[in-house]
Amino acid sequence: MRPVVTELVTAEAAGVGDLDARLEELFASRPEALADPWPLWEELRTVGPVHRVGPRVLVSRYEDVKPILRTSELFSNGWATSGSQAQEIVSRLSEEQRIAHLALAEFESKYVSRSDGEAHARLRGIAHRAFTPRRIADLTASIQRYTDELLDAMAEEPVADFIAGLSYQLPLMVIADMLGVPASDRELIHDWSARVGSNRAGTNPEVLLDAHEAMLEFRSYVDEIIAAHRRGGSSSGLVAALLDASEGDRLADDELAAMFVVLLFAGHETTTNLLGTGLFELLRHPDQWALLREDSELVSSAVEELLRWVAPIQWLARVVTQDTELGGERIYEGETVVAVLACANRDPSVFDRPRQLDLTRSDSREHLSLGFGPHFCLGASLTRLEGTVVFEALRSRFPDLALAGDTFDWRGSSMFRGLSSLPVALGAARGVG
Repeated sequence: MRPVVTELVTAEAAGVGDLDARLEELFASRPEALADPWPLWEELRTVGPVHRVGPRVLVSRYEDVKPILRTSELFSNGWATSGSQAQEIVSRLSEEQRIAHLALAEFESKYVSRSDGEAHARLRGIAHRAFTPRRIADLTASIQRYTDELLDAMAEEPVADFIAGLSYQLPLMVIADMLGVPASDRELIHDWSARVGSNRAGTNPEVLLDAHEAMLEFRSYVDEIIAAHRRGGSSSGLVAALLDASEGDRLADDELAAMFVVLLFAGHETTTNLLGTGLFELLRHPDQWALLREDSELVSSAVEELLRWVAPIQWLARVVTQDTELGGERIYEGETVVAVLACANRDPSVFDRPRQLDLTRSDSREHLSLGFGPHFCLGASLTRLEGTVVFEALRSRFPDLALAGDTFDWRGSSMFRGLSSLPVALGAARGVG
C-alpha cells in the first residue's frame, strides 16, 4: 500500500542543476513534490552540509542545524520581512501582491515565533501562560473525551477519513476551548488556518492574495474576541490571563491579535500533521504498528519517533545577522538560511539506522521537530499529550486498523506538509480493560 517512491538519484548522476530544479519544485509546494520529499532531502545532505538554491542557503546536517536554532543573535527570526528570500519574493510580485505580502509580513512580525532577543523573551513569557504544566494537565480529561467521541463517530463507517474525522478536529477543539472559541466557529478557524497556511512558507505568490484576505478576516474575528472581553463579556481563563496582564506585561492590540493567531494556528497545525502523517507512516510499517498494538509502554516513545520520522515542520528559516561560517562554508549577512529539520532528523551521525522507523529506538528524543533553544515549541507538551492520548486509544481500541486505499493526496507547503485525507478501516473494536 505504499505510494510510489521516487528513486534516489545521486548528485553525481543527475547533476546539481537537476537537484536545484527539484528543490525549487518542493519549495513551490507542488503536490507531487510534497508526496515524498525524503529522497530529495537525503540527496541534499549527501551533496554537502551547505547548499545554495535560489535565495536560500539550505543547511541539512544536525551539527549545523542545531546551532542555528540555538543562536538567535546570529540567526534572526525576521526572515519574513528581511533577508535574501524575502527580497527575492518581493521582486517577483505584482503591486497588489506586494502590498498583501508586506501587510502579512508586518503582522506576522508580531508573532512570538518571529521575534528575537528581549522582545521575544517578553512575548514568550506572556504566551507561556497558555501552556503551563497545570493548564496542560487539566486538559487531559477533555482530550480523552474528545478522542473517544471522534473515534466513536468514525467507527460507524466502514471506511473513515482520519484527517477529517480526528487529526484536524481534535487539536482545533482543544485549542479553541482554551481560547473560548465556540464550537460553531471551529470551521471558520480551520478555513482561515488552511488559507493562511498555504502561504506559510512565504514562497507562493499564487495563494498570497487569498492568504492576505483570510488573515484580515481572522484578525477581525480576534479583535472582536478582545473587544467582547473588554466590554465585560464572558471569556476563557486563558483569554483573561492574556488580556489582564500587569501594566509592564500588557500587550498592545496588534500584539494581542498576533498572539491569538499564533496560539490558534500553532496550537493545532503541528499536532494535526503529527497525528495524520504519523498514523499513515505507522500503518505503512505494519511491524511497528504490531509492536505498538501489543505494548502500551511504547506509546510515549512512539510519539517521539513519529515526531522524528515525519517532521511535522519540515524546516525553519533564519536571517544571518553577520558574516559567519557553517559546515566549512562562508555565509553572509542578510542571507536567508533554511535549517532543514527533516534532514537533521535522519542524520546518520546522530541517529542509529536513521532511515528506519523504530518505535523502540533510544535516541529518538534527540529529534529537532519541535525546535531547540529559545524558540523551542511553546505547545510541545500539548502536542505530546494529544499524540499520547490518540495513539493509545487507537492501539487499545482498534488493533485491526488499516489503510483503506493506496493513493494519497498531500496538501500544505514544503514547510508544513500534511495529508489531504487518510481513508482508514478501523475494524472491530476490542474492549479496554
